[in-house]
Amino acid sequence: MRKILLIAIIGIVGSSNLVAQEGLPFYNHYLVSDRYLINPSYAGANPEVLSVTGSYRNQWADLPESPNTQTVSVHATVVDRLAFGLYVFNDENGLTSLRGINLSAAYHIPISSRRDMYEDEEEDKFSFGLSYNTFQQVLDLDRINVNQPNDPLLREDTYNLSYFNLGISFNYAGLFGGVSVLDIPLAQNEAVADGIEPLPTWYYLMLGYKFRVTEGINLEPSLVMNLNSNSERHLDLNLISHIGFGERQQGLDLGVSYRQDMDKNGSQGLSVSPLVKLKIGGLKLGMSYDIGLSDIATEAGNGILFSLGYDFSNPFNPDFR
Repeated sequence: MRKILLIAIIGIVGSSNLVAQEGLPFYNHYLVSDRYLINPSYAGANPEVLSVTGSYRNQWADLPESPNTQTVSVHATVVDRLAFGLYVFNDENGLTSLRGINLSAAYHIPISSRRDMYEDEEEDKFSFGLSYNTFQQVLDLDRINVNQPNDPLLREDTYNLSYFNLGISFNYAGLFGGVSVLDIPLAQNEAVADGIEPLPTWYYLMLGYKFRVTEGINLEPSLVMNLNSNSERHLDLNLISHIGFGERQQGLDLGVSYRQDMDKNGSQGLSVSPLVKLKIGGLKLGMSYDIGLSDIATEAGNGILFSLGYDFSNPFNPDFR
């Protein structure tokens, strides 16, 4: 019975609540899939490759019609240090669906340095980017049985929304970080799905450091803090170890992410996500398993994320330097 109630909650109001509290439903894919999803300045961050990445996430796996999200991203440096990117996404959540597209541009400025660099070390640079995303949210009202069919909250079943995103990032001597502002409304910030609550603007802060343990082995702690205009905030504490082999950042990554969520009423959610990533040649594979420590996770189950991608040699700028 409790699972039936959970399904009803997710199907009727889950969409608006999920979008409001988590931002667009793929914003937590960044650690396994692509940082570009939460900061447009990461488009074309590696000028030597054209990066293509897809991801699939299923949340609350024990529930039928539980939230599941797919993304596909493509980005590369195209002219000099100017990069362009694109991603599309699809989210199914009970009675609702969300589909959209994002177009991005970024510019990368090298940071002059006389320090000695290791062969596998990333270039020191400062980057900034912007993007435009538009999406459509649909509520399948035909599947809802209500006592008052003319309820004004159920009159609209489709919303088309457009937003603007900004981001900056840097990498210097192992230290990396970034700041991004996502979901800035371009016009009237219309309500999302429930006719009441608008999609909030999100603010992301990322900071980390890559320690070189020995040749081919790195340790990368980082934190990501994000908060929104509805006084909700999340804190991710991440730790990844990288065992490298070959060139082009090939290797095995093993890590864990701890997330703490807090809403404006003081309610907290906790989760722990072990993760693994592998890169062989241009092929990229990744997986994380979300272990929820909250009451809803106990009833609805945990979540899983898969990522698959490939780094092609950049056809626009194959000999970039």
